[in-house]
Amino acid sequence: MAHKVLPILAVLCLTIYSPSAFAINYGYKEGELIVRFAQRPDGIQRTTSEKNTIIASLGGGEAKRNYKLVPGLTLVKLPEGVKVEDVLVSFNMKSEILYAQPNYILKAASTFPYDVRFKELWGLHNTGQSGGAADSDIDAPEAWDIVTDSNIIVAVIDSGVDYNHPDLKSNMWINPGEDHKPYCVVSWS
Repeated sequence: MAHKVLPILAVLCLTIYSPSAFAINYGYKEGELIVRFAQRPDGIQRTTSEKNTIIASLGGGEAKRNYKLVPGLTLVKLPEGVKVEDVLVSFNMKSEILYAQPNYILKAASTFPYDVRFKELWGLHNTGQSGGAADSDIDAPEAWDIVTDSNIIVAVIDSGVDYNHPDLKSNMWINPGEDHKPYCVVSWS
């Protein structure tokens, strides 16, 4: 049984701790670090004053916020003009610091179309809504979180498309080298 639990835990950890699983990275806030301070040798968490002393030894800055969920995790505001990339290595080399990283800016990933019937399209996003297997789909919303503004032409192979349909009419592609009716190709940009 233990050999089956390990892969499940690995997938769960990768999902929980992977920013790309739920969010998109839009860079980081200049002048801020997220720093996790190690406990003191006696096992007690460091006070804000102790953290500020360590930060001062690295060139300055200030502990602005302590996060209770993760012991020792602190938002550090760097002095004016000090760049994150210039101090990141020195923060990570300090024995009193477990790790330091930029304060990444993340945006929640949730690109869904404004289509009242989208929930019926289980092939695009399957939640098990029709009794099928959840997530047996092409992960369209996840792909739309990566890119939605491009000139991609999608070919739909079908024997009967209503190219005058309001959802398709303005998106149909016609090969400019031929003089035929619109192809069964939809292009969204």
